[in-house]
This record gives sequence, C-alpha cells and structure tokens, in this order.
Amino acid sequence: MKKRLINSQLENYQTYLMYLRQCRSLAENVFKFDGLPEYVDVAFINKTLVNKGSIAWFKDEALGVIALPWVRQGSLDVYGRPTTIRVIGSNGYTRVLKPDEYVIMWDNYGKYPLIIDICQYAERLALVTRTIDINVAQQKTPRIWKTPTEKAQSVKDLLNNVDGLEASVLTYEDINLDDTTCICEPAPFVTDKLDIHKNNDWAEFLRLIGVSNLSMMKKERNITDEIQAMQGGTIASRFSRFEPRKKAIDEINEKWNTNISVEYYDGEPTMNPEEDTTGNVSYEIRKW
Repeated sequence: MKKRLINSQLENYQTYLMYLRQCRSLAENVFKFDGLPEYVDVAFINKTLVNKGSIAWFKDEALGVIALPWVRQGSLDVYGRPTTIRVIGSNGYTRVLKPDEYVIMWDNYGKYPLIIDICQYAERLALVTRTIDINVAQQKTPRIWKTPTEKAQSVKDLLNNVDGLEASVLTYEDINLDDTTCICEPAPFVTDKLDIHKNNDWAEFLRLIGVSNLSMMKKERNITDEIQAMQGGTIASRFSRFEPRKKAIDEINEKWNTNISVEYYDGEPTMNPEEDTTGNVSYEIRKW
C-alpha cells in the first residue's frame, strides 16, 4: 500500500512538472527580439523576465549592451523605482549601476514575476489530468469479493483460474460459494466533463500570457465582433506584457544607439495565407 501511494505521489508530481515546463515555455516564447547584440542570450532574457519579473540592460565596456538580473542597491524614488542597482551574472560578474547607466525591462505592468501564476495553473492542470487518469482507470469493472477470512485463499485461487481463462475450475468440496459475495460498482464516467474543465483552465492560462485562443461554446457562426469581444481579456494581458518591453527597447535604442525591436506573436496565421507551388499553406509571424 505504501509503495502504491509513493508511486501515485510521484506520478502526481511528474504531471505537475510536465505542465510547469509547458506553461513556462509558452509564457517565455511569445516574444521575438530582432537586432539584439550577438552576445545577448534571448532565452536567458525571456526566462529571467518570467521568473524574476524584470531584467536590467546596461552597457559593459568589454561585452557591449547586455541584460542581467538585478537587485536594489540604495533607496527608491517617489514612485517606488530603484535608484542604484547591482547586476549579477551567472559567472559571478557583478557591478553597481547609477540611474543613468541602466534601463529596467519589466515583464508586465504589475511588475511581479509571472511564474507565481504559472505555478498555480500548472498545479490546476495537473490535478484535472490526474483525475482524468484515475477516472479512466476506474472504468475497468472492479471485482470486490466479500468472504470469510478462512476462505480468502480459496477465492484468490478461483479468481486466478478465471483470469487465466481456464475452461474448468476445480475447488474444494466443502467450499460454500453462498458465503462469497461479489460487489460490482463501476465508477461514473466523468472524463468528458473533466476535459471541458481542463480546456477552460488552458484558456484561462493562455489569456493570462496574452495568447489568442477560441476555446468557447460554438454557435453556428461567430461574427467578428463577438470573437473580438471574447478576446478582450487576452488583448489586455497582451498589452500589459508587450508595452513594458517596447518602452524599455525604445529607451535602450535611444541611450546606446542600438536598433533592437520586439514583436509579440503566438503562431497565428495571417489573414491571407499564401500557398506555395506544392499546395502547402505558409504562415507569417504576426506583429502586434
């Protein structure tokens, strides 16, 4: 029993980690940066923004314009913004920067790490997935046998013969089958309802990170205005995440004469996909 419990807990945790990886990957990879200095690692930037909520851009004499995590050093201004900060690299690199030496890029206008909410959604998705797994497993008709203790081994032997597809089953002469009761109680099938709940959780998460989705109750036809209204929360979340990046990029370009740009995309096809000569439909990254 303990071994089964441990295995179940491990499966629950592995399912949670699976959804955590997927959700983090989606949240990190909805932005595309162009014109970055060659030394800058865009994956590191996206990961830091999601996990820390912000990243500091500055110009190093040897490496050029780079971005690293930071901690506050000193006091705040009247709006609660840091004045002096310390940037910290993974290799131990550290440097104190004055207000005119850096630009802070935030992940969202709430200025909080999105990983907090991502963990919550990963846990909810893992919970409903494991519940679906259990419900599907319970569709196998259970056989619960009620019998006196002294007849338990005899019943096990009978069941082994039945499961072994034996045509004839031999047992003891004095066994009383009337003392043995089989209780069959299949679990109700609710996986279809749980799938709907899971899709709703996914839709909420995609709305959080600003990815368009049409997970809705379908009508015969949804007009454009209805679809746009349904995507209102997605557009607001997208604005909250895109604008801080764009504002920081504008400051970086002006301060250090770079030509960096940022785009928000979620894999949506263009309104007029073009077909190549092979008949395959090609899609473009859609700017926002």
